[in-house]
Amino acid sequence: MDNPLQGKSALIIGGTSGIGYAIAQRLLQEAVSVVLQGKTFSTRIEALCSQGNVAGLICDLTDASYVDELCRYAHAADILCVAYGPFLQKPLDVTSVEEWSSTVYANLTLPGILVSAALSGMKARHWGRILLFGGTETQIIRGFKTNPVYGAAKTGILSLVRSVSMGYAAAGITANAICPGFTDSGLLEETERLNWAKKNPDGELVPLSAITEAALFLLKNSIYNGVIMPIDKGWTSFCV
Repeated sequence: MDNPLQGKSALIIGGTSGIGYAIAQRLLQEAVSVVLQGKTFSTRIEALCSQGNVAGLICDLTDASYVDELCRYAHAADILCVAYGPFLQKPLDVTSVEEWSSTVYANLTLPGILVSAALSGMKARHWGRILLFGGTETQIIRGFKTNPVYGAAKTGILSLVRSVSMGYAAAGITANAICPGFTDSGLLEETERLNWAKKNPDGELVPLSAITEAALFLLKNSIYNGVIMPIDKGWTSFCV
């Protein structure tokens, strides 16, 4: 069977750990050239980059001076995956101006800027795949008591996905989003793992492989466009 991803290039924001790193590994198996963005590189990432077909991009996403460079990489990429979005758990009445600004920038503004940069290159090549990440329970419009700013930004991401899917399908471009539940990302301390697992209906974390296989499915199949896919073991049913 033909592999539609073979020979393509990908930029993965947040690609040096957790979900982003797992997706990068999976894309490499599909003969995709990958650029991994990260704030720092571990020995593991350096070893991966030494194998070929992988490049590293070290930059701090909170530093706006890197935006132009990031946009150049996004413009050249066939696949843009943004697996980054720092969490803020704070009620609205005690959220500062800086917290509002930084949380919305990281979770909505920066991904949106990179999508805009990627689209022009994808249109020229008449092929493109965009994969973004919402947050747990953000696939519907709802209120959040403890993380309203983060929830608002991530809900905006899903509107962005739908806008791209509607406006650029004729150019061979798809945009989809995954809303992961409480996932065994490899970044959690043992106490966190146990506490997060208890939140899922079956008492176990979502395996990282479930996220990566869903990502690969959405990237490979152009018929799926504008999809908002919760992968949360049924957690969604509690917030409908």
